[in-house]
Amino acid sequence: MCFAFSENIGYLLLLIPLAVLLGYGAIREVHIRAIVVAAPLTDAMMPRILLWMVIQKKVLLFFGIASLLVALTGPSLCSGGKPVLRNGADLLFMLDVSRSMRARDVLPDRLGQAKQEITRISHDVRGGRRATLLFAGAPLAQCPLTTDQAAFDALLGMASPELIEEQGTAFRSALELAVTLLHPASESRGASETKGEKIVVLLSDGEDHAGDVRAASLQLKKEGIHLFVIGVGMPQPVVIPSEGGAPKRDERGRVVMSSFRAEPLQNLARDAAGAYFRSRSEHTVSREVSERINRIAAASRWVMEPAEREPISNYFIAAAFVFLLAETMIGRGVGRVQ
Repeated sequence: MCFAFSENIGYLLLLIPLAVLLGYGAIREVHIRAIVVAAPLTDAMMPRILLWMVIQKKVLLFFGIASLLVALTGPSLCSGGKPVLRNGADLLFMLDVSRSMRARDVLPDRLGQAKQEITRISHDVRGGRRATLLFAGAPLAQCPLTTDQAAFDALLGMASPELIEEQGTAFRSALELAVTLLHPASESRGASETKGEKIVVLLSDGEDHAGDVRAASLQLKKEGIHLFVIGVGMPQPVVIPSEGGAPKRDERGRVVMSSFRAEPLQNLARDAAGAYFRSRSEHTVSREVSERINRIAAASRWVMEPAEREPISNYFIAAAFVFLLAETMIGRGVGRVQ
């Protein structure tokens, strides 16, 4: 047996506390009569309860819930094996377009440096599909997964802070959207796994105004998505130019400064079991990143898949229905003693 949604197997662990609760409930149900009513009046005022009937109801309820949990894993009867050729890598570029990316501590600015890195990586990685996700205070899927390099380059050139009204920088919502784009709900797990490795390349200056990003990075790791984080900028504070070119100011009229922050990016890469790189004017990292990605795609080009799959989820759902229906039809007692 194999499973289409193996990540749901962990839910079966819920059966352990469920069994304990049902067992405790059976004991309580047998003894509840003596607690509520005095022993001499118990049989006269309450229906007599049979221990075997209570246990039978709890067992049916247990197997009904267990069958539903097994159905969530997408069980199939699998036989044989066949090699399946992966189609390169699905490569999603996450580009920070917050206004701090306009800072010119690298040339032409942080955003321009990041775009150059993306363009070189995209052209150097062999095969597969490309996508672009822009993010600031909110994420925006600018370019869906495509093999059209010219269209990808054209859309990348238009990326700017003006495309996202909600400014600031929030990694978590962007990473959650990235998982959805690489593993769409309309695509079966078996099909998505044979299309290629899932890779995210995130480029940012490290300013995260929302925080709480660890859960999202762990989700990337759980989904088997490779993460490459590229930090862009310099640690020395630098002004952020506004649209007119003048320094950006806050509500009090003070000039807003921005500094590259490596620690949030390093933590993100570490939690997702990914890799961190630092991009500077005098040292770009596109070649290192593209070489790593090409090695990942090449090493995973052939995978073994079952030759035949026969889904049996419906049988477990039907069994759950039968168990739960039987549980409701079994009486709790045998009537009052006259």
